[in-house]
Amino acid sequence: MVKRAGNVFVTAYLILIFGIYPLYMKQGYVEIGEAKFRFFIFASLAALVILGLIGLIYAGQVLSRRIRCREAYLIDWNRVSAIDLLVILYATELFVSYAFSDFQKEALWGTEGWYMGLVLLLTLCGLYFLISRFWAGERSVWYVGLAASAMVFLFGILDRFSLYLIPLEVRDPAFISTLGNINWFCGYLTIWAPVGICLFLFHKKRRKLYGAYAIIAFMAGFCQGGSSIFLFWGALFFTLLWIAVKKKEWTADYFLLLFLWSLSAQLVRLIRLIAPEGYNYDRNNLCSYLTESNTTLFMGVAALCGYFFLHLKWKGYRNKKQQESVHKIMLLFLLGGIICWLTVTGINTWKGIPGLEDRNGLIFDREWGNGRGAAIYSGLQMYGQMPVFHKLFGVGPDCFSAYAYSLPEVAGELRDYFGANRLTNAHNELLTAIVNTGAVGACLFASIFILFVKKCMKEGDQNPERYALAVCVVCYFAHNMVSFAQVLNLPFLFLILGMGNHVSCRQKSCERK
Repeated sequence: MVKRAGNVFVTAYLILIFGIYPLYMKQGYVEIGEAKFRFFIFASLAALVILGLIGLIYAGQVLSRRIRCREAYLIDWNRVSAIDLLVILYATELFVSYAFSDFQKEALWGTEGWYMGLVLLLTLCGLYFLISRFWAGERSVWYVGLAASAMVFLFGILDRFSLYLIPLEVRDPAFISTLGNINWFCGYLTIWAPVGICLFLFHKKRRKLYGAYAIIAFMAGFCQGGSSIFLFWGALFFTLLWIAVKKKEWTADYFLLLFLWSLSAQLVRLIRLIAPEGYNYDRNNLCSYLTESNTTLFMGVAALCGYFFLHLKWKGYRNKKQQESVHKIMLLFLLGGIICWLTVTGINTWKGIPGLEDRNGLIFDREWGNGRGAAIYSGLQMYGQMPVFHKLFGVGPDCFSAYAYSLPEVAGELRDYFGANRLTNAHNELLTAIVNTGAVGACLFASIFILFVKKCMKEGDQNPERYALAVCVVCYFAHNMVSFAQVLNLPFLFLILGMGNHVSCRQKSCERK
């Protein structure tokens, strides 16, 4: 009965966060970061208190039964996973980082407007445990999340073409949908889009509905205007191909998904032709090129031909060795591409390559990635000046900005480059984590999700829907190589972690003698 109550409350909480939280706005985009944070933290702290009380009652019942069964222990270590232990260690490391921080006031709640401090991070760790213990896997939670995210993506598409369904007094093309800044929009998209897209590829039912969701998500990606979305797409399609080669049907449908991606670009192109004056963002980016040229048109035709060929003619792999060979070829292409980019960028930065001197993505300086080079350089410079203890445990959760502007040399360079704008992160997830929580915290944080991805990929052979969770995490970290954690992506990642790692806590009944 108590366990059932916990499941009901967890489900209600997840529906609130997945369904209402992304759509919540207060005074439009004015202080939207603080409004979103307050909504999430108040709802989550209340959930922690209530679920904690339910957990204590449940633990009391378990202890009582085990005493009657003459079992002297309360913790069943078979039910404590490696991920559980890593989350416990990560939470402990967060507290150590806070306790020895020179900026404890900042570390407690986080930098104003971002709020990624100790309170939020420990709340996420606590939610992980309660969700993983109480949630029973109701599918309605996923449906609510997908419906809300589809609505958010639609608002983003319409906003980009000056069709405003949400009346706001202040409009800024850099703020779209109900999420605010483009980076926040992309961060949210990298969490939720993979879920619906993977269900289209691996789920046999509701294919048309998931296909429509995929088109909306792809169109939203093309419309938002930032180039970082291509890291997300690269990770998405690479990981999906890695999985899809396991079955003939999945491999064929993978090409169908590529067709939907190309079709989405052409649909954005069509809207631009119909309403040429409606588009309200900079056109000098890769998204605009792909939606204004025939490149994606040809890609779509090729993908559709590949789908029909594989679906009708290809007989699939004869043995597992062939799949492994494909995986090895994919890894070689990935490593070769990375090495090639690093080599060209290094030479071009050092000496310059004729014809590539003005290519921002192939010169690593402070201008690289629209100023991300300056942020990354500052993060490395800050870490290099830390004492050994802080290199291990960081300067405090979300204290990147406080520490940066406490160093005269770094602060001067940041003010020269960013002016009045305050740099709050390195625009690289792991580098920011290394500064804030040190090498120990960053390693624990990464290890949690590496183990989770391995677990989901292993379980995906029996339950293909588990692949969606793995792809979600991979896409998040790939995109955040040039972006950051914020209140509209990291909380969802931890909630999905808890949902994906939920365990059965049914206790064995005592046999009366």
